[in-house]
Amino acid sequence: MDPQAERRCHILFGSSLLLLTIGIGYCVVLGTCMADFLVVIAGLFLGWVALFYCLGNASFWG
Repeated sequence: MDPQAERRCHILFGSSLLLLTIGIGYCVVLGTCMADFLVVIAGLFLGWVALFYCLGNASFWG
């Protein structure tokens, strides 16, 4: 994988995990989930984008 694509892949996955951690953690600790639902959805969306981006730039495709 290209080093620049690998860096982007790590940033995308890290951002996704950070959004999911904040959204789910806030919901569990404070018990208010309505506003954090969008944060969780954004984290899931970013995770899928990261997965497809990383698979598309993987070196085993040739």
